[in-house]
Amino acid sequence: MARETILYDVGEDGVATVTFNRPDVLNATNDAFYQEFQALIREMAADDAVRAIILTGAGRGFCAGADVKAMNSDAGPLVRRRRHRWILSDVLRPLATLEKPVIAAVNGPAVGAGFNLALACDILIASEAAVFSQIFARLGLVPDLGGLYLLTRVVGLNKAKELCFTAKKIAAQEALSLGIANHVVPADRLMEEAHKLAAEIAAGPPTALAQMKMLLNMSSTSTLEQMLEYESYAQTLSYVTPEHREGVAAFRERRAPDFRRGD
Repeated sequence: MARETILYDVGEDGVATVTFNRPDVLNATNDAFYQEFQALIREMAADDAVRAIILTGAGRGFCAGADVKAMNSDAGPLVRRRRHRWILSDVLRPLATLEKPVIAAVNGPAVGAGFNLALACDILIASEAAVFSQIFARLGLVPDLGGLYLLTRVVGLNKAKELCFTAKKIAAQEALSLGIANHVVPADRLMEEAHKLAAEIAAGPPTALAQMKMLLNMSSTSTLEQMLEYESYAQTLSYVTPEHREGVAAFRERRAPDFRRGD
């Protein structure tokens, strides 16, 4: 489909790069963006050629949150509730649960909804120019796009309260110290480092990676007994996959596994 707000490319190494493409407004979100992103998430989920995904932003920003100029100030509570439910159910949840590893390559401001889209990814690499903020309180709003859930899981309850209550901006190094960012790299190396990591992950076993992601996402809300049971089922399935057979063969033959053999 033709896209106006997103650029999309899939490399031969199985790495898909999604670039939010509204640079004149620091890639702020609007309904057209969410519609295109919703369709693209479904497309990536169904495409076996896509094994890992990078999200980034065009220009100076990752995503500045909602495009305030595009907001419908006349919309009533029911209309707003339906819209938020659509975004949460058709964009945020599918992104967070996509059974492929997703890396956020944060090149600049990740604010409001942009911050939370980055938190919904599995790994976050920030450039030294990245800035993060749960800016909602300054607009008299509550953090959305899963921010209240995702941020607490990463930084803990009290720090999440501070970041949400104050809407303070934090730079890349503070994001690293809080565990929000996995790595901080020079701005001119951001995409190189993100692609290097994505390609390494994309070369891995897709079925096992999908199960790892699902179970790790469940771990903080499950008991030990539940997780042991889930692991048992997942490992049983993994043992009968072509990926496992290829891994064992590669180990015995003292070579790197080629998990595309099992496709």
